[in-house]
Amino acid sequence: MQQRPNIPGGRRPLSPRQRYEALRRRRRQNMIAIAAMALVAAVLVTAVVLILRPRAPKDVAAATAVEATAEPVEVTAEPTGAPGYSGPLRSVRLRVVGDIMMCKGNLKYAKKLKYDFHDQFSMVADLLANADYTMGNMEGTVGKYNKSAYSGYPQFNCPETVLEALKDDGIDFLTLANNHMLDRWTGGLLNTVNWVEQYGFDHVGGYRTQEEKDAPVIYEVGNIKFGFLAYTHSTNTMERTTDAEGVALVPYIHQANFKADVKKLRDAGAEVIVAWPHWGKEYVRDPDSTQKKYAKKLAEAGVDIILGSHSHIVQPMGFQTVTRDDGTVHDVFTIFSLGNFISDHVKQYCDNGVILDLTVNERADGSFTVDDVGYIPTYTWKQGGGIRVMPSGPYLQTRPSGMDDANYQRMVEGYNEIVEALGTNYRILDR
Repeated sequence: MQQRPNIPGGRRPLSPRQRYEALRRRRRQNMIAIAAMALVAAVLVTAVVLILRPRAPKDVAAATAVEATAEPVEVTAEPTGAPGYSGPLRSVRLRVVGDIMMCKGNLKYAKKLKYDFHDQFSMVADLLANADYTMGNMEGTVGKYNKSAYSGYPQFNCPETVLEALKDDGIDFLTLANNHMLDRWTGGLLNTVNWVEQYGFDHVGGYRTQEEKDAPVIYEVGNIKFGFLAYTHSTNTMERTTDAEGVALVPYIHQANFKADVKKLRDAGAEVIVAWPHWGKEYVRDPDSTQKKYAKKLAEAGVDIILGSHSHIVQPMGFQTVTRDDGTVHDVFTIFSLGNFISDHVKQYCDNGVILDLTVNERADGSFTVDDVGYIPTYTWKQGGGIRVMPSGPYLQTRPSGMDDANYQRMVEGYNEIVEALGTNYRILDR
């Protein structure tokens, strides 16, 4: 058997377990010592701060003592930007699409899939979601109306499952004010608003009561309060066969008081105001005199962003400079038409559209600007009974798998038509 070595002083060597316990005790003692030193240092620093702090005048100190006995008062720091807001300057990136039209071809294709519309948006889903807030124009009524079949032109009515696809693929907000909003009369309008709310969309332009129509529509995005207005130039004579209650709920542009509408939003706290006018003539590439007149009136009334629709064709965009009643000069972003986002239209220029991209930035003085404007050209690819909206840019050199020559040629032509309409002064995006 191995003999233990002789240790001077008679001490035995520590076992591994004893060494471990001794080490733990030593570490614990060190930590206690460090904590004690930190506590002493903190006490000294606090004492120095209290000694060196400037003393308030006696009257201020007395006032503070009195206030301490009163109810607590919420104190708000001085705002960095807009009145009522305290914090860093805010910024929100928006994406916007045009007319979402479930035409006969769209319905027929969706019916094959048990009215599942996801495939029709599958090629742009990531693009729609690539923003803080994405908006579009839901053109037509949604949800079954009595025993009527779903239908496209001339009276649009589609299943509510289209809303499921739009929500899943990144749309947050819908405007409902357009010439097809009474296509199923008053009941269809009420149905549409009910379904839009059930699927969780923010919305403007469709109302169920006069109280809803009169109430300011404000949604907060990225801590910025956006106010929304929406108007339509007509309801395709459907007002003649719709009861007066339903017609009264339609926000007709020729009946609007823009200044009063803007004031109501500002008084309710809106910081940036977005207007959705459904206006002009169909199938033309340039805005008419009526669109230009209303655009100027909206801008002068205090609207910050104007997003037009109805022509089913992309029309020009840019900034219009206006002087408002208070003498201030503003640059108001305006696009006269975003074109069709999806449909089964076959006329030239109607099978393409844009995903508009822009950023709303707060400035140090509390005002807001529209910056970094860009757009993604899109094409509605119809082939073999299927319909999909897709971005054009990524496929200019290499067409998507399965696309025939006719569609490829038309996609390239449509891309060039959009760039011609909107110009190259703004960013042309692929994503």
